[in-house]
Amino acid sequence: MRVLPNKNTMEVDENICRLLAAGEWKAMELMFHRYYKPLVVWADTFLDDLSMAEDVVQELFIRLWEKKRGSVLESASLSSFLFVSVRNRCYHCLEKRDVLRHTVDLQEVDAAFEEYNERHDRIITKILNEIDSLPPRSREVMSAVFVEGLKYREVAERYGVSLSTVKTLLGNAVRRLREQLGADEFSVFLFFFKIKK
Repeated sequence: MRVLPNKNTMEVDENICRLLAAGEWKAMELMFHRYYKPLVVWADTFLDDLSMAEDVVQELFIRLWEKKRGSVLESASLSSFLFVSVRNRCYHCLEKRDVLRHTVDLQEVDAAFEEYNERHDRIITKILNEIDSLPPRSREVMSAVFVEGLKYREVAERYGVSLSTVKTLLGNAVRRLREQLGADEFSVFLFFFKIKK
């Protein structure tokens, strides 16, 4: 599964692998911000238990840190590695919870994985295309806030504008996205991108 497939996120994956190999805790912070939510949603599709899904993802992150797996992980396969690892851990949880009641047809799960993957990529691509179609300054502000995760004040300082200008540009851009995207797509946008005021 690919999460927000673009140049910026490929660079983040490269940083995660490099920092993890070096034993830098920053790798875990980057991995959490990039992958935690989508991995929890993915785990919950198997477990139907959000709390357990969160536990599965947290345990995977802890295990990665303890093993310093970054030395053998490559950025190009990081996303696939994480999603497959979560899936396998979910299978293990289901087996432990109740083998007879929670039998999983692997072909059905793989088909669901592919369908989810393709739909997710289509939605994210549409969101990124809509952001790219915004006027230049609105696009810069959206990218700084939603992709880079900068705070409003940091964006204002970067572009030499007032805080109210940043809020106005962002508000107008979000309204335009809401109009252009369907309800489901806009919900995905809100879920994956977090505003830091």
